[in-house]
Amino acid sequence: MFSQESDFALSRTADTLQEDDQRAKILYNNAIDWYNQGQFDSAFRALNIVTMIDQEFTSALNNSGFVKYMLKDYPGAIIDFDAAIDLEPNAKSYFGRGLTNMAMDSLQRAKSDFTEAITWDPNYPQAFYYRGGIHYTLSDYSLAIDDYTRAISLKNDYAYAYNDRGSAHLNAEHLEQARDDYYKASLLEPGLFFAFNSLGGVKMQLEDYESAAADFTATIKINPDYYIALNNRGIAKYRLEDYERAIVDFTKALEINPDFLNALNNRGNARYKLEDYGGAVDDYNQVLNQDTLRGGTYLNRGISKEMMRDEKGACADWQKAVDLGITVAEGYLKQCKGN
Repeated sequence: MFSQESDFALSRTADTLQEDDQRAKILYNNAIDWYNQGQFDSAFRALNIVTMIDQEFTSALNNSGFVKYMLKDYPGAIIDFDAAIDLEPNAKSYFGRGLTNMAMDSLQRAKSDFTEAITWDPNYPQAFYYRGGIHYTLSDYSLAIDDYTRAISLKNDYAYAYNDRGSAHLNAEHLEQARDDYYKASLLEPGLFFAFNSLGGVKMQLEDYESAAADFTATIKINPDYYIALNNRGIAKYRLEDYERAIVDFTKALEINPDFLNALNNRGNARYKLEDYGGAVDDYNQVLNQDTLRGGTYLNRGISKEMMRDEKGACADWQKAVDLGITVAEGYLKQCKGN
């Protein structure tokens, strides 16, 4: 009798384990679908049940970690990735933990995790890309370029890697290489507005103002509210001596972000060029009301006041500019009485 009851219990246990295994697989597949649809809360609940049923389901632990990462539950994500690595070390787990450490500003730990991911899978372009991002953040542009290059060699349509390698080249003062990378990124991903903006920025440094203005226009077409591109296009037009259109761009930038002092200052400069000295002073006044440490703005306001025959006001501004370290203002200050 005892033997028959034991056999029955074992049979029931086996059936239950099989049912649990099937249920875990169904829930896991549902969780993957929900994750891909951006339904992270539903994916989280499903994967939580899966990992309770089978605590050694490495893929479930990995994906649970990624879901928690997306939900910004970084400590929870670390626990899941650690458990997956303890069970079965793999590139995906190290990569996920690297992303999580990166989000927590633990850059050295993240770099170590991405390196481990690459060790387990040398053909993992995203691991190279994100490790390159850490090198970039740490201002090690040479290593960043190396990692971005490796990512591109593994995934030749990797627009973000081209864009970020362009930024690394730019910081390393490799202007032509930066220009070429931003251009490639914009071709691969036409909606990547910041690639067009960065491309325009490099061309500004190369003094190719017409082409830069076209790139800023492309940026604005993709993202009409990107006031930085409007300001940049205004600067390009200023350099081309198209001051009226420059003012239009600076004004549009200020309509989107009234606190963008660079656009306000630049509009003052353009107004000065059009001999609208009163308008220039008005813009410079607004800038200095919010930021009293802009020595260059004091210098330019002084020059505008001089043109309006306000010698006292001009001299006061030039003195302030000198006090703030603008050495060129010393020459103007010599014109003032008592200097």
